[in-house]
Amino acid sequence: MHSSRHAEACEFCKLVKAVKKREEEKCEEERREEAPHFKYKSSEEKEMVSVLAEETQYFNRKFAEALNRLSSCELCEGGERGSNGECVRVPESVKGWGLKLQGILSESLEQIKDGGGKRIRPIICILSAEAVGGDREDAIDVAIAIELLHNASLIHDDILDNNVMRRRKPSNPAMFGEKKAIIVGDFLFGLSCMFLAACGVPSVVEKVSEAVAETSAGECIEFLRRESEESDEHSYFEVVSLKTASVFRASAEAGAILGGGDDASIQHLRAFGLNLGIAYQIQDDILDIFGDPAETGKPLCLDIMNGERTILLMHAMRHANAEERAFLASLRGKEISEADIKRVQRIMIERGSVEYAFRISERFLHAACEHLQNLRPPRTEKEREARRKLSLVADLSVKRLEKQLSAAVGGCF
Repeated sequence: MHSSRHAEACEFCKLVKAVKKREEEKCEEERREEAPHFKYKSSEEKEMVSVLAEETQYFNRKFAEALNRLSSCELCEGGERGSNGECVRVPESVKGWGLKLQGILSESLEQIKDGGGKRIRPIICILSAEAVGGDREDAIDVAIAIELLHNASLIHDDILDNNVMRRRKPSNPAMFGEKKAIIVGDFLFGLSCMFLAACGVPSVVEKVSEAVAETSAGECIEFLRRESEESDEHSYFEVVSLKTASVFRASAEAGAILGGGDDASIQHLRAFGLNLGIAYQIQDDILDIFGDPAETGKPLCLDIMNGERTILLMHAMRHANAEERAFLASLRGKEISEADIKRVQRIMIERGSVEYAFRISERFLHAACEHLQNLRPPRTEKEREARRKLSLVADLSVKRLEKQLSAAVGGCF
């Protein structure tokens, strides 16, 4: 078994080298040389993790205070006292909600408050405000709204995809049933709108609301295209831009607006979020096949089982032989075995599909980081540090992918 896995890994390494030599253009090679930020020593990676862990902890504290205040009746003038004694702003419409939050609504809020998650989207919002010279506190309400929006969309995702696990725990539909889960998702969407409105900036409300609509449109298009055999990469990127990248885009753009950024800075951060969001979805597609369930919190090959035409599957279907294509097509709606997963992984390796998807995600990450570099020169150390942290968000997304791919295919990444 070990020798077979080693042979697959060696063969894959050869394929990687051949694909790079044949397909990568000179200009792409030059860009890779000019952007070495994807190559880190382990000590540097630990620093990256530590820096962003601090941002996650900061947001988690603010998020917990925001959710706790929903059932709190002990409000100071203008807000509730947070864990550090400071006054936390409270939307008027949520004060004194203690009697309203019972049963599954209360349990669901506790679940998303304590359920982990990387909190990437709200962190992007907060850091984008600082990156243009603003105050992160001015972006907190919108960051909370965006995290609530994200969690609402995850619940609806789990219903559509029949997911029973989310972040290594039973999903909301698995815990409460689909009908109640729909109610919880709608509740979180509504709660998100209330925190969003509390920011008081119409253009920010417009940008985030646009992302909500685009997320739903992307989900709908993706669901309908599961029945189609004609999906191509153009339609894939259309769905990804709507379903996933729109919220990344809105997070960065809203933060830049709230931070008082000029038009050029707002557009650069908007483009940063869009490109990062597309790269992030491609990485998720790869991890659906090669990830560690202990890390991702969900079983492997759910996308193939659900009939989603990811960029890996489309590439594999173009390059696989007839027997392999028939096998991949047969997995839709099927209970996938461990042997099926191994065969899917082997096909994706041998046909170069995982390397193809990995390279495309890198290109979008390079584009995202270029937009950060094209921001006007930072005027303060706080701006410089916020931009560095935004770059670390992109870098760490690559690291999480490389780490799990290396474990899955023998260290080729």
